[in-house]
Amino acid sequence: MGSIEIPISRTKIIIPSLRPEVLRRARLLARFDDLLEKRLIIVTAPAGYGKTSLLVDFSHQSEIPVCWLSLDTLDKDPQRFIAYLIAALAERFSAFGKQSNAVLKSATRFEQDSERLLSSLINEMDDQIDEHFALVVDDYHFVDFIPHIRDLFSRFVSQVGENCHVILASRRLPTLPDIALMVARQQVSGFDLEELAFRPDEIRTLFKKNYGVKLTDDAAEELVRQTEGWITGLLLSATEAARGMPDLSSSAVRASRTRTARATGVDLAAYLDQQVLSQQPPELRQFLLQTSLLEEFDADLCEAVLGAGDWKKLIEKVKRNSLFVLP
Repeated sequence: MGSIEIPISRTKIIIPSLRPEVLRRARLLARFDDLLEKRLIIVTAPAGYGKTSLLVDFSHQSEIPVCWLSLDTLDKDPQRFIAYLIAALAERFSAFGKQSNAVLKSATRFEQDSERLLSSLINEMDDQIDEHFALVVDDYHFVDFIPHIRDLFSRFVSQVGENCHVILASRRLPTLPDIALMVARQQVSGFDLEELAFRPDEIRTLFKKNYGVKLTDDAAEELVRQTEGWITGLLLSATEAARGMPDLSSSAVRASRTRTARATGVDLAAYLDQQVLSQQPPELRQFLLQTSLLEEFDADLCEAVLGAGDWKKLIEKVKRNSLFVLP
C-alpha cells in the first residue's frame, strides 16, 4: 500500500442526473419510507432491471442526505475502494475525511492495517456526521468476491451508527459475512428481481411517456409475459417481441429501436453477451447456454438431458448470481 495518492474521479461519487426517459416508479419509491429504518438495504437483480435508475430517483427525492459511490472493475484494489468510500462521504459531508485519509495514507499492508482503517472510518463518522443519511453503493458485485474488501465492508456496515443507512445495488446477492447476524437482528431488507420487474401499468405508462403509444391492457400483459418484466429486454427487443400487437407498430417505437441498433450495433443478443454471458466463467456460461433450451429445469432434468454433472451446485450459482432464473 504505502502512501500512494489515489486519484478520485468525481463522477463516481456524485448522484447521477435524472434521465427524462426513465419512468418514476412510485410503488418502489414509497417502500423506501419503511426500508430506511433498516441499517442495510439490498437491491439485487440481473443486469437491466432498473436498479441504478431507481436509486438515482430515490436519491433526488430523498428527505435525508445521500452519499453516492459507483463501483467499477478497478475498485477491486482495497486501497482504491477505501479511498473512494471516504471520498463519497466527504462529498456530502465536507468536514469528514481528514482523519481517515491520513490513516489510509500511512497504512503499509491492508491485511495488517484494515482494523485501524475501519476504526478510523467509524469514529470519524460518529464525530462528524450527526444526522441520518443514506450511503448508496452501486454495482457492488464488482468487489463482492474480493475477500479483504468484503470482510472490511461487512464489518463497516455492521458497526456504523444508527444514523447511517447503507444501500447496496448488486447483480448478485452480497456475501457479507455479518449479514446473517444482521438479518437475525432485523436490520436488513431490500428489493429483489420480482419486485423490480415492470408491471403492466408501468409498461403502459412508459410507452405512453416515451413513444406516445397507448397500449391496451392485453398488450401490456403480453409484454410482461414475454419479458417477465425485464425492462432492458423489453426496450432492446426487436419487433418480433411485439408480433401480433398492433399497439407497438407505431413509427416512434420502430424508429427508436432501429436508430439504437444501427448507431450502436447493440441489440438484445449483444447486450446479454456483453453484460451477462461474457462475464461468467466457462463452466457457468456453458450451463446457461445449455439450460436456455428448457422452459423449466432442476438437477434431475439436467442429469437426464445433459448427462452426469454437479447440476445442483451450478443451479445454486445461477440463483446466487441472479442470472435470469426464478425458482
